[in-house]
Amino acid sequence: MPRTGSEPEATPRLLGALEAGGTKFRAAAVSSAGASGVLEIVDSVVVSTSDPDTTLAEVVEFFAAHREIAALGIASFGPVDLDESSPGHGSITGTPKPGWTGARILRRLAQALEVPAGIQTDVEAAAVAEQLLGPQQPPPDQLAYVTVGTGIGAAVAKNGEPLRGRRHSELGHIPVRRVDGDDYPGRCPFHRDCLEGMASGPAVAERWGIDPSEADERDEIWRLEAAYLAQLVRVLCYSVAPDRIVFGGGVGNRPAMADMIRDAGIVELAGYADYSLDLDCFIASPSLGDDSGLLGAALLARTRLSRH
Repeated sequence: MPRTGSEPEATPRLLGALEAGGTKFRAAAVSSAGASGVLEIVDSVVVSTSDPDTTLAEVVEFFAAHREIAALGIASFGPVDLDESSPGHGSITGTPKPGWTGARILRRLAQALEVPAGIQTDVEAAAVAEQLLGPQQPPPDQLAYVTVGTGIGAAVAKNGEPLRGRRHSELGHIPVRRVDGDDYPGRCPFHRDCLEGMASGPAVAERWGIDPSEADERDEIWRLEAAYLAQLVRVLCYSVAPDRIVFGGGVGNRPAMADMIRDAGIVELAGYADYSLDLDCFIASPSLGDDSGLLGAALLARTRLSRH
């Protein structure tokens, strides 16, 4: 479905968009032609995440077949070095993904394709896309995007840019209060029972002995999940006060998950600061479906092209 952003790009050339994930890479050629600035995915490919050399070679092969691509945006799993003054800018840092620590995604792809390129985290790109391309007009000033799947990540977009400090945020690793009766130890290799350790997809599978995709009718699973995710809602509300929080990812975007998080959020916020008055529109599923990160990467490519 065509989408439009707030900064039209007049050139008919294509944008390269890459969503780099821990299990798969999704690459796309995206049209951004005309005064309307409409973004439309015209071709895409999914590449399994194996070792960096193999994975990036397949990505380059796809983009090389689209010679009209003028710029590249990358929405990457993390941790990733986003400091443009750093020698390792654009590389993966400290990941538990075997073989990927130190992988210089940005430099390798930019050099191979010989186009301007930029990189954000996958959740930063998704947050920007949901803010600029979502249904709310005018766009919300601040939008938080949370992905819940193999891991948990979150980012805040403010006026079309990621809200970032010295490094990107790692809100999936905040400490959480254990829900009464839950004796699961957690599976984060660094913190054990942080939010990701207690509520990621693999944590759901390990705690309950069932793949999350097969647990649709198990409300007790999802209400416990919502109770942990609502603690992140509270942290976001009382730290950056976003106008909207979007939950995506394989777990976060499952049917009725947003409703359960709203219910748990009302309990968690306890009526303080009036957030509980508008949770129906405040907590939502992605308006762009599974394309939030990919379209966010295309927006980043368009920005890099305009600055080049």
